[in-house]
Amino acid sequence: MAPPKKSELHGCFWMLISGVFTLIGYVTIKNAVNIPSIFAMAISLGASIYLCIRLFGKPGRKTIIQEILIIAILFGIVKFFAFMFSIVTPYVKEGTFTEEDSVVKTIYIENQDTISVFRSNRIWRDNYGNDYSGSLTIRERDYFNLKDYIKKYTPPSSDNFWGNLYDHIDRNDTPSLDLVLQTFEAINAEKQLNQMEFAEMVVSCIQDIPYAFVFQDACLPAHSYEESIRELLERCPNCCIGNVVYGIQNPVSFLQNLKGDCDTRTVLIYSVLKYFKYDVAILNSDFYRHSIIGINLPAGGLFKTYNGKRYMLWETTAKYFEVGKLPPSFDNVSHWNVVLTSK
Repeated sequence: MAPPKKSELHGCFWMLISGVFTLIGYVTIKNAVNIPSIFAMAISLGASIYLCIRLFGKPGRKTIIQEILIIAILFGIVKFFAFMFSIVTPYVKEGTFTEEDSVVKTIYIENQDTISVFRSNRIWRDNYGNDYSGSLTIRERDYFNLKDYIKKYTPPSSDNFWGNLYDHIDRNDTPSLDLVLQTFEAINAEKQLNQMEFAEMVVSCIQDIPYAFVFQDACLPAHSYEESIRELLERCPNCCIGNVVYGIQNPVSFLQNLKGDCDTRTVLIYSVLKYFKYDVAILNSDFYRHSIIGINLPAGGLFKTYNGKRYMLWETTAKYFEVGKLPPSFDNVSHWNVVLTSK
C-alpha cells in the first residue's frame, strides 16, 4: 500500500499560513541576531516557504511567486512608512520648551542651611504608560564650579577621544548630581520598581526633555543650517546653545538650562545608571553623527556585543523609544561603536 500523501494547501490559505510563519520567523531573528531587516525577512520567508512545502506539500509555482511578491510589497510599505516616521520624529524634536521645561532658581534647605539651587519640576510618562513626577535639582555653587572645567580638559594619548572625555565628565559631575539621584531613589522607593522599570523611568525622564542643539561654534540663524537642523530652529529658535567646548554640556550644566543634544544626554544617563550599579555603555556613530546608550539587561531588540556582553541599544533624544528600538534611519548596528562602559 502506498503511503498517504501529505495534505496539500493551495492558494490563499497556503499563503496565509506561510505569511504567519514568515512573521514569526522575522520577529524571532530580529530579536536574536543583529542583521539588517531585509536579510532577516529574506531568511524568514525562505524558511517559511520550505517549512510549508514540507508540511503541506508544494503548491503551484504561481502561488509561491505571489507569496514572495506580497511579502516583499508589504515589507516595502512598512519600511517606507517607518522611514517617513523617522524623518518626522527621529528624535521627536518637538521643539518648543514649555513652562514645565523651565528651570527656576530657588532655595533649598540642606543641613539646616539655606542654599541656592536650580530646579526643574518634571512630570513625565514612560514608554509603557506609567506616570512619574520629580524635581531635577542642582546647587548653584556646583554649577558655577563645574560649568567651565571641560575647557581645561587635556585628552590622553589614546584613539578613544570621546570615551575618555565622557569618563572625565562622569567622574567630575557625579558627586554633584546627588540631589537628582535622591529624586530617582525616592521614586523607586515609592513605586517599588524592578531593575528594568527603574532604568526605563530614568531614561524616559531625560527623553521627555525637548531636544536642543549644542554647538561648538556660535548658534546661527535657522536658514544657515541643513534642513533637519533648520526645521527645528524655525519652530524653536531657543533650542540651541553655542560656543560650548567639544559641543557637549556636562550633566550639571545641562540640568541648569535643559539644553541637551545626544551625547549631553547619554553622559547624564550613563552617570545616573552607573551610580545605581548598572552595566551601561555609551555608543557613538561617526556615520550617523549620533550618540546613544547601551544597557546590559535582558530585553528584545537591537543590541551590540562588546567584551562578550550584550548591550541593548537605547535612543535618548526622543520620547517613546523603548529599549532595543532605534529609528530606521540609524538602526544598522555595524555603524555603532562602544566608547565607554561602566563595568
